Amino acid sequence: MNARRLALTVFALLLLPLAPPARPPAAQQEEDLTAGLKAIRAAFDRARARIDDLDFAGGIRELAAIIEPRKMAKASDLSTEEQTLLSAAYDLRARAYFNLGNMKGAEADFQSLLRLNPSYAIDRQTLSPKVVDLFDRVRARVAGILLLQVDPPRARVSVDGDPVETLDPKGLALLAGSRLLKIEMDGFDPYSETLAVTAGQQIKKAIRLRPNRRALEFITVPADATVSLDGKQVGATRGPATPAVEAMAAQFGFDPRNASAPFPVPMVTPGDHRITVERECFQPQTLTVKVALDLEQNAPLRFSPVILQEARTDLRLTSTPPGADVFIDGERKGVTPLTINALCGGERDLLVSRPEAGSWSERVRLTTGQVNVLDVRLRPTLLYAGTFRLDEWGRAVWSDEDKPLLDEIGKGLKTLNLVRSPEILQAIRADIIKWMIADPNEVRAGTILPPALLEQAASKAGADLVLAGLTLNNDPEKTWTLALYSVLHPAPDVAVLRTDRPETARDFVRRLDTAPAANGPWWGIGLADTLLDDGPLVVRVLPGSPAAKAGLRVGDRVKGVGNRKVQSVRDVGQALTAETDRPGGLKAAVVLALEDRSGARTARVAPGESPLVMPLTDASLLYNRALAEFRLRSRAAQEEEDRGVALLNLGVAFMHFRAYDKAQAEGFGKAALPQGPGVSQGTVLYYRGLCALRRGDPATAKTAFDAAAAAAGSTLESGDGPSAAAAASRMIKSLE
Repeated sequence: MNARRLALTVFALLLLPLAPPARPPAAQQEEDLTAGLKAIRAAFDRARARIDDLDFAGGIRELAAIIEPRKMAKASDLSTEEQTLLSAAYDLRARAYFNLGNMKGAEADFQSLLRLNPSYAIDRQTLSPKVVDLFDRVRARVAGILLLQVDPPRARVSVDGDPVETLDPKGLALLAGSRLLKIEMDGFDPYSETLAVTAGQQIKKAIRLRPNRRALEFITVPADATVSLDGKQVGATRGPATPAVEAMAAQFGFDPRNASAPFPVPMVTPGDHRITVERECFQPQTLTVKVALDLEQNAPLRFSPVILQEARTDLRLTSTPPGADVFIDGERKGVTPLTINALCGGERDLLVSRPEAGSWSERVRLTTGQVNVLDVRLRPTLLYAGTFRLDEWGRAVWSDEDKPLLDEIGKGLKTLNLVRSPEILQAIRADIIKWMIADPNEVRAGTILPPALLEQAASKAGADLVLAGLTLNNDPEKTWTLALYSVLHPAPDVAVLRTDRPETARDFVRRLDTAPAANGPWWGIGLADTLLDDGPLVVRVLPGSPAAKAGLRVGDRVKGVGNRKVQSVRDVGQALTAETDRPGGLKAAVVLALEDRSGARTARVAPGESPLVMPLTDASLLYNRALAEFRLRSRAAQEEEDRGVALLNLGVAFMHFRAYDKAQAEGFGKAALPQGPGVSQGTVLYYRGLCALRRGDPATAKTAFDAAAAAAGSTLESGDGPSAAAAASRMIKSLE
């Protein structure tokens, strides 16, 4: 090609319009198919108009545009509408050929038509009998007739994989040759047969499918009962009763107005099955049924009416504290203490709630025919937000590595409610993931939940505690960090578990589900070890204490507790715990073996009860769990002393997190206890001083310590703990 011709070619190409962008293949195919069908319909309409005007040759030319491009196509190659239009085109052109006297052309088109659709129905009412006769003679040369009867009539029939929509009583035309007949229906064994079809011949077949399942039929009294088959719900019965059911009422003794119509349970396999019928406020019934096939009639297996007995019960409910709202299945019933008569038995969702004092929620089973007595203590609510995995690029996802924890929580918590609302949990988890992705460095630094999310959990879910976990992607140590937050402040309790050691999750849930004790046994003695290993010495006996009442004196040496020999203060403590603990929390009296200068003697001491103060630091305690517990106890307390002990412990828990302002404002500043021995007002004064000192206010601390030093007999930790007065005196000296 010379340079001039090349330049002309490039110039011509530049003059061409730009091609439109390529369409997606699926959209292009759909558009092509629609356009093709539109063109076929237009060509067919033009051909029919010409033939109606007796322009047979013109009609044949129009139909050729439809037939010729598709004359080699099989039915499976065409869409349903394409096959319909092509069949009609063959039919119309064959009649046009017939009217022009072209018998060979007419026969050829009828033959092509029947090969495409052997069951094609020609218009026998309006066409010339000669045309109909020609069509039948062609069909006899290429197809046979299948006269088919099927039981059940609704069975699905197909030939060579093509479904047969309706069975014509005059028969089904099939092309000569081997044809695969299939008959299928749910609940029956399928039938298949290869037919040798001979042109012009009839084949008669009567096929009855063999059932492999059977329907069951139940009537329930009352109606609207749910029916389950082998543990899976299959539906509910409905009224009104049919005349046939009404006729059974006298025989089985039920009110037909309450009965259901027959309820079918279809497609049940042979053998033994368990049927359960349930309705709220009625005792459920479980039936074991044996299903046998009915090969002759395949009629439903009918059973006697299932008559449910009404199940009502009484509930007597009290709560600590009283005055809590009671909700059963979401419906408010009243305020505790409460007695509800004629309540529907069975499993019920029970919520007992009092604002600012806690709640109690469980699914309980109410036993019918008796008074159900329930005394509940309101408790904190926990929201478990889930465990999240953070990768090295800062991407966070909700992890499924927490299965051991979910399994343990799923066994039930005794001292905590659990937020279970899927909508609330999903929303909070989504917000946590967004926050982690936005600030992964803060997450790695130890902040798993920010304060805003804690406020959200409190407001939306009513949670007192929020638990969340974190793992790092590809961590060889399998570290699983759990952070327990209180909604009262942002610092968490942190527990480090391992994802490959499920027992660590079990131990954590045990700690989480242990409420801090409010009271403990009180003996009223102080003991000290000596250089001798023959028992500790009594160095303090509080006036009015159980020890004082039993005759213990300062200087006594404790040689034994019950049948146990003791050598140290620790031995005495362990022995007292072992000897006094009884089922139900009862504390039994113990016999102490004593010795003084006058000789050996015994003393029987019955323990009293004293408030307990939690330690400032104990690795086994979850201090946010304690915060939630003592806040609710302080609001629920009916006695001022109980309220004072709860506020005292609330202050100690805040001090653990160095939240000294909150410890004073919400705990020690509000706590008030009686003067006297043991945990008393002197105890409160000591902790007020200690909190003020750590807050950086020595003047206020000294004032509190001075008052505590004057509170003779007051103790720390418990009624048998160290002297609060002595501890305060030491703190005063340290401030001088």
